[in-house]
This record gives sequence, C-alpha cells and structure tokens, in this order.
Amino acid sequence: MTKKKSWIIIAVLVLLFGFLAWYFSNIIIYIAVSTVLSIIGRPLVALFDKIKIGRFRFPHSLSALLTLLIIFAFIAGILTLLLPMLLNQASIISNIDSETFLNSFREPLEKLQQLLLKYQVITPDQDVETIVSDKLFSFVHNLSIPDIINTIIGLVGNIFVAFFAIAFITFFFLKQNNMLLSGIMLVTKVEMQSEVKHVYIKSIRLLSRYFIGMLLDLAIVMSLIALGMWGIGLKNALMIGILAGMMNIIPYVGPMIGAGIAIMLAVTGNIDADLNTVLAPMILKICGILVVINLTDAMLIQPTIYSKSVKTHPLEIFLVIMIAGSAAGITGMILAIPAYTFIRIILKEFFSSSRFVKKLTAKI
Repeated sequence: MTKKKSWIIIAVLVLLFGFLAWYFSNIIIYIAVSTVLSIIGRPLVALFDKIKIGRFRFPHSLSALLTLLIIFAFIAGILTLLLPMLLNQASIISNIDSETFLNSFREPLEKLQQLLLKYQVITPDQDVETIVSDKLFSFVHNLSIPDIINTIIGLVGNIFVAFFAIAFITFFFLKQNNMLLSGIMLVTKVEMQSEVKHVYIKSIRLLSRYFIGMLLDLAIVMSLIALGMWGIGLKNALMIGILAGMMNIIPYVGPMIGAGIAIMLAVTGNIDADLNTVLAPMILKICGILVVINLTDAMLIQPTIYSKSVKTHPLEIFLVIMIAGSAAGITGMILAIPAYTFIRIILKEFFSSSRFVKKLTAKI
C-alpha cells in the first residue's frame, strides 16, 4: 500500500469517527458522564470491599451497587431540594408587575440613560426604560408556570432514558474496574500496551482525586454562600447558595455568573422594597459576601485542593485554564484541568527523556 493511500484511509477513518461521534453524541455523553461518576465512586467501592462482618465480606457487585445508589441518592436529594424552590421563584417572577419594578429603578435608569447618551452608546431616540420594560415584559411573559411544567414534562422522557442509561453503564464501570482499560487494549499495539496501561492507571488515580476535590470545593462554596445569604436575612438563601455555588464549576468566570444569579434572585424576592433604603444596601452586602467567599476560594481553597489533587503548581493551573478558555470558551475552562492532567501523564510516559517534560511532570 502506498503512502498516499494510507493517508487517504486514515482521513476517511477520522471523518467516519467524527460522523459517528456526532450522530451518537447522546450515547457518548452517557459514557462520559458514567466514566466521571465511576471515577468519583471508585474510592467508595474500595472502601465497601474492605468491610468485613465476621466471615461475611461485601461482594464486589454489592459494593458497586451501594456506591451507585449513594451517588444517585445524593443527586436526587439535591434536585428534590432545588426544584420546588425554583418553581416557587419562577412563580414570584411571573407575577411581577413590570410597572412596579420599573418604578423602583426609574432614577438609576435615568442616570444610565444620560451616561449612555454622553458616550454615544445609544441614540437620542432610544429610551433605556422602554428597552428594559420590553425585555422584562418578554421575559416575564415567557416565564409562566404552565409553560415551565410543560417543559419539564416534555423532558421527563429524555431524562428517564438518560438516567437509566447512565446508571446501567456506571454500575458496570464500577463493578468491572478494567472494562474501559480492556477496550483500550483491544485497539492498542502490543508493544505499546505496557505504557498505555500505566497512562490509564495514573490518569484514573489523579482524575479521581481531582473530581472528588472539585465536589469538596463546590460543597464548601455552596455552604459559605448559603450561610452568608442567610446571615443578611434572605429568604431564598439556600437556593442562592446552591445555584451560585454550582457556577464555581466554571473557573474564574463562574463566580461572576453566580453573583448575577444571586442578585437577580434577591431582587425578585424583594421586588416591593425601596431601592435606596433596602435593595441597594442588600445588593452591596451580597456583592461583598460573594467577593470575600470567591477570593477565599480562589486564593486558598482551590489552590490547596486542586494543586494537591493533580499535583501541579497553582500558577500552572491558572495559565492552563486561561489558555483553554481563550481556545474553547467556558467548555474549555471546565475541561482544562482534567485534559492537562491527562496530557502530562502521556508526556511523562512517552517523552520522559526530555528535560522540559521531566520538570513539568516531576510531581506525578
């Protein structure tokens, strides 16, 4: 076979793989989610395997099943707690009177109008209050409880399929630790299998630490935000804590999105309050609490958890996340650390003779 034909075959195979990945994207997502859940659950499976009561020792299948039940019970608990609060908040927002809302913010809107006109951001025939009113009316009009319920019902079928598919795949990934490795070995050349196996084992170990560390960080931030919001007297403090804290899964940008969510939920929950005496001080308190929590998280909690879990310097993590964010946006930022960890392991296994690689992977 000529070199040209070989390249053509490789190109065709790549295109075919890309098409299949796009066509069966749902299945690939199920497998990816199941892989992450199994990586998180492996330490728990190992813990159950060690349990011995008299002569009885936990069967490995039972350890995998109990771990799966704990994972999904935790997820179900969060959803059970969050969904009623979200529906209640949606009901509050859908009943907001646009005129009442605009009256509360008329003075700052007028100042904003003058500022935008001064810097020629808008033209004299444009009115900020009208723009906000139209957007608010459209948002509130579309955010009706019947529509939300119908949307949820429409998604139930897909969620049902996804839940059982992910649960089924995750169970076997937990039960048979080497299932994924066996599949990789089938398409790996014999002379490279030893190196590939080392890469797999190290990747699973470090990624397990990373994902557990990420969950720990999210739990800490959620708790701190909820306590902070409760401390200033917000009724929906728990919901703000969960939603704003969850945004921390997006490095650096997430806290700003979380702050926007927190302010929106706080304002809509106190829409009848006076702007100058109640809403403005409340917004300042929310911003102050979130700044303190996010700075503590960024400067103390995350570097401690992430740098130890993936064994790299905090500055490396920061640069990698920034590069990934520039290249692939928010998705890139979320996947940056796991991908960088995997790349470092591959470099150490296959290019260990390089001084640069030795320095980069010294702690692995």
